[in-house]
Amino acid sequence: MKKATIIIFCITAIIGIVVSLIGNIQKKTLKDAIASTLNVESSKLVLNLPPKNVRYPGTILSPNRSSLMVYTAGNLDDESMLKGERFSIEAVVNDMSNVQASGQNTLINSAFSNGEQLEVMLNIKDAYIAELPVGVLKERINSNDLVRAAMKKEIDPIIVSRAYVGKVEYVIRALSEAGIEALVDMSKTAYNTRKTRLGSFKFSDNIEGRKEISFSIESPIIFAYEVMEASRVATDLSDEGELALNELSARRLKEIREENVLRDQTTRKTFGAVTIANAHYENYGSLNVPQAKEASGLMSQFFESYNPAFVKQFNSSKEKPITDDNLLDWSIDLTLDLLENPVDHLVVYYTGHGLSLPNGEIVLLQGNVNKDYAERAAQSYNPSSSESGDGLILVEQLYNAIAMTNVPFTLIIDACYPNDEMADALTRVSMLLGDKEGNELYYVGDNALITDELSDIGKVMRQIGNRFEYRQQDNAVIFSSKPGAKSVFKPNPIDPYGLDLPPLAARILSFHDHIDGNGRKTNLADVIRKSTDSVNGLGEISLNGSITWSNLEVMRGSLREPE
Repeated sequence: MKKATIIIFCITAIIGIVVSLIGNIQKKTLKDAIASTLNVESSKLVLNLPPKNVRYPGTILSPNRSSLMVYTAGNLDDESMLKGERFSIEAVVNDMSNVQASGQNTLINSAFSNGEQLEVMLNIKDAYIAELPVGVLKERINSNDLVRAAMKKEIDPIIVSRAYVGKVEYVIRALSEAGIEALVDMSKTAYNTRKTRLGSFKFSDNIEGRKEISFSIESPIIFAYEVMEASRVATDLSDEGELALNELSARRLKEIREENVLRDQTTRKTFGAVTIANAHYENYGSLNVPQAKEASGLMSQFFESYNPAFVKQFNSSKEKPITDDNLLDWSIDLTLDLLENPVDHLVVYYTGHGLSLPNGEIVLLQGNVNKDYAERAAQSYNPSSSESGDGLILVEQLYNAIAMTNVPFTLIIDACYPNDEMADALTRVSMLLGDKEGNELYYVGDNALITDELSDIGKVMRQIGNRFEYRQQDNAVIFSSKPGAKSVFKPNPIDPYGLDLPPLAARILSFHDHIDGNGRKTNLADVIRKSTDSVNGLGEISLNGSITWSNLEVMRGSLREPE
């Protein structure tokens, strides 16, 4: 460690000398300016401007060209992290080339179009280099099951070997009176718009009449980083020479540069579908639910009618119930498949039993759950994650497992989850669950207070949903019943003489023969939306029906075919 620290000090001392000699530097591209100041080859740097999260040393990313999936994230506070001495960078830049998703309508690009009148200065302050020893990088790779599985399938992830951290500021400076006029014009015509679009930046105020304007990212960011192939780190590198990690193949660089390439919007959108049925419980026979397997099969057929790229089923059987480990392992295989064959959207339908924990999170009961353990969990369990082999999977765990595919998705949970918090709220506002199914509310309080008390129910409903960040993301999670309500089987719309079905499956399948006003099959996104009664926690006058706290616009955009 001491040796590494000394080497870093030497490197950064050299950097300090380079910085002190900048003076009248020539204009360069942003990337070349950073590379020359750091005394590294430009081809070895990947710029992170605008900044993306999770580019710390030790972060392992997929090689997928369309989007970099994060296998595992590093952390700057890692006790193994090596950090060099502080330094600064100051450079005049003449364009934003090599900047990911830089856009074409920023203040900076406006300045570049007035190159003879304005100059753009890049100032990076309080900067330092951060990296991990090779031995630690090897350990990160070898301890990650998903990464090792990918490498066995000849998918070679990349690992961040070094990061450059600092506070970034841009200064647009007038070089003449005409330049001052250009700044004034920019402030009048573009400032407010640009300020809104670059909301993460802090702008200098009172632009008019000044010779320069500046805007900065207030917190330290990773403004550049280097990566290596995981296979090379794992097999070729020695554990010695922690700072000899400046390797980046041209192939990898090209893939990263094209990370944000948009797909041709005129091509047909593709989606994949997955149905999961947890119908068999080896330690809890009274929970066996054949209706779940029936729903999985019918939902698969329904998805097939929309010509998906694929439909996959993962159903339990008496001989082979689905355990928590089985389900998470299966999600890894799904991730690897989608790395090789990505789609525009993934729809996942899950059915089985669930329960609500004291913290309001929902747990899905797996085939290996123990009855006594589940009952105790419902009373006292308040986890951030469940443990392997306990037969419980948090909905958030399933959500995160699917998110590893890095494909936009919709997760449909067709399971009930009794909720004590909602029951307490109903008692508090003088309402009872009076019907056999437990979905209708009967008010027994003061009629003069009914409006306020109904509003209180809605407030509790929103609090339960908003407590968990994953439920409010663009990847939608839709629940078949509202907190506290029973998820009661409904008649089978496909086979009236067949098994009844979980409510959301019955609801969705009722659209199997529907057509729209143009005589076409009702769009899948519209079917899912019409099957969701309460969106974003609104409209909860009763406990009847399904609910989501998520934004459904991504689903509707991904699944809806062009007109």
